[in-house]
Amino acid sequence: MKDVIEAVSSRIKTPYFGYTVLAFFAFNWRGIFLLAATNGTPQDRLAAFDSITSHYTLVLWPLLAGALVAASAYWVQYIFTLVSRKPSGLVDNLYLEAEHKKTIRQTELEQSRSDLFAVKEKELIERAKRDEEVAGIEDDAAKEKLASQLESLRRERDQLSAQLKDRTSVGKPSTYNLSSEAVEILKAASENKNGSIRKPQTLGGRFVLAGSKSFGGEGSREYAKYEAALEELVGHGLAKATGSKGEMFDLTHKGWQVADVL
Repeated sequence: MKDVIEAVSSRIKTPYFGYTVLAFFAFNWRGIFLLAATNGTPQDRLAAFDSITSHYTLVLWPLLAGALVAASAYWVQYIFTLVSRKPSGLVDNLYLEAEHKKTIRQTELEQSRSDLFAVKEKELIERAKRDEEVAGIEDDAAKEKLASQLESLRRERDQLSAQLKDRTSVGKPSTYNLSSEAVEILKAASENKNGSIRKPQTLGGRFVLAGSKSFGGEGSREYAKYEAALEELVGHGLAKATGSKGEMFDLTHKGWQVADVL
């Protein structure tokens, strides 16, 4: 009995059986609808069903349609695969080229980083050698003078390096670690050519007005959140107060720079 059930189950799961069932419903949907929706006795329903169905629609056409679809399914799949092979290959090539360029760029950056560290290591070694040479000078006064001059030059060089690093980081939002509310205000203010931010207090409530958008008008808690965000912008030097009442602000040059890259 188990073998019979498994055999029947395997037959039912074949594509041909599924296509035949679909074809049966396609050819006889009107009769099935009448059988289910017609009012009357079972004999009346069966009569309505028989009136628009036949042995052809019930057996022959579904079997033929199922066989035809099952036989042509793989050909249809083959045609679609053949047609889509060229564009699929082009898309795969684009992904591969992008990945290849990314790998090359990462390799170049890693090499640049290695070269930079090598230069710094060499500089440290040179500094140590100079310190040894200075230590070997017997004249204490000359030794102290030379050591002082070297230290001054090194401080000056370190300051220039730090300034250069600061200049390259200006305008990057990550440098300031802004909150999402501060970013919202900054974006909205930059959409206005004046870069203005207002903090009016009216009878209708308090809110922060940046450009053409208002924030924090939903309640005291929301207002406090956006008021703190505005203070955050001022603290980072991205906005400055322009009025004596602390209600009017404008974006600074740094503020415009950061807004441009958001």
